[in-house]
Amino acid sequence: MADVRSFNAIRYKPAIENMTAVICPPYDVIGPKQEEELLKSSPHNYIRIEYSKALPGDDDSENRYTRALTYLESWLKSGVLQQDETPAYYLHEHTFSYEGQTARRRGLFTRVRLEEWDRMIVRPHEKTLAGPKRDRIKLISTLEANTSPVFGLYQDEERSIADIIEQVSGWPETLEFTGENGEFHRLWMVNDVTAAAAIERSFIEKPIYIADGHHRYESALAYRNESYAANPDIPRDAALNFVMMSLTDMADPGLLILPTHRLVKGLPVESIESLTGRLGEYFDVERFDLPGGWQQIDPLMGEQSSRFFVYGLNGKELLSLTVKDPAIVELLMPADHTATYKGMDVSVVDHVVLEKILGMNAMDEERIAYDHDRESTVSRVESGEFQFAFILKPVRPETIQSISDARDRMPRKSTYFYPKLPSGIVLYRLKD
Repeated sequence: MADVRSFNAIRYKPAIENMTAVICPPYDVIGPKQEEELLKSSPHNYIRIEYSKALPGDDDSENRYTRALTYLESWLKSGVLQQDETPAYYLHEHTFSYEGQTARRRGLFTRVRLEEWDRMIVRPHEKTLAGPKRDRIKLISTLEANTSPVFGLYQDEERSIADIIEQVSGWPETLEFTGENGEFHRLWMVNDVTAAAAIERSFIEKPIYIADGHHRYESALAYRNESYAANPDIPRDAALNFVMMSLTDMADPGLLILPTHRLVKGLPVESIESLTGRLGEYFDVERFDLPGGWQQIDPLMGEQSSRFFVYGLNGKELLSLTVKDPAIVELLMPADHTATYKGMDVSVVDHVVLEKILGMNAMDEERIAYDHDRESTVSRVESGEFQFAFILKPVRPETIQSISDARDRMPRKSTYFYPKLPSGIVLYRLKD
């Protein structure tokens, strides 16, 4: 199914650059403070390409995108960046810590042929917004490049790809370096003809599931379509027909998906005072006192159910809510979604609690915020920044697969893959 191929990556020249100082997070998680820190870390930090700073007076001829192109071409000319002479796959091993435990996630940097969603070769699981796509399309078209990879998942039940990865990980590394927060990265260049051919064959019967980077994928697809509209004679195997991706096995033990908790503010006092009673109409309610209650809650976080939790309605009390009658709750959901969608705790919170009970727009980002860390979520309620919070369970990879296979989409802000893939390890130029 998927057309997965090797490519001639553009990479920093390690002899010139300290990789720790030049990589950056993907554009969509870089805040103003981190932006300034990255710009100071090195004159060649990748943020100047991935997310170049907007300046007063920018116009059509001089703007963040043209500056990113200037940096890219200048660094290629000076040798800061260089393009590999032979096409390759790139095995990336990302070692990180979470809640005191060390984990390792592996992925293959590849290029994957762009496909329309209806062909079901590449499958999404979340909806996208127009704004981020406009930004990425402009960057792609100006640089003629994919500056950061789309994060994709695949199933490898027969372990054909896993066996190749194990073999490659025994080779000498092409590159190793330390990232932010003590993370460690290793990279292997897979240009062995036999191994590369085996990788390409192994993906022929596999669909690819988008884990993270839906906007980047759709932007690359839009750029391809616009290019063909302008010039229908572009060869089918031209570089712009592909998008750079990092592909990880769904069974990888380092694949960590964090929940996206919802924090709420700006509601009238009477709405909050009546909320507990109104929740009792649809949910069985259990009460736990914090902080000791987390020991009872943690085992419940692994359930595959629509149970969720609310913190902040009554002091340090945590409410556990379980649907009383799934048939009644299902009637409150949008009819054009699958049973898997309707059974997700995030769907129940968005459609039943926020929309039905509270009368809110579930995408009201002026009154609703998102946090992936439970302790941070609780402290933001206790500080008074927010009135209360919904504590959600993490989404499982098989749920993503089920939603994608059914051509459905999860609610926005349903998944958060941790840690984010850094930008700047490899770049894919869309010029043949």
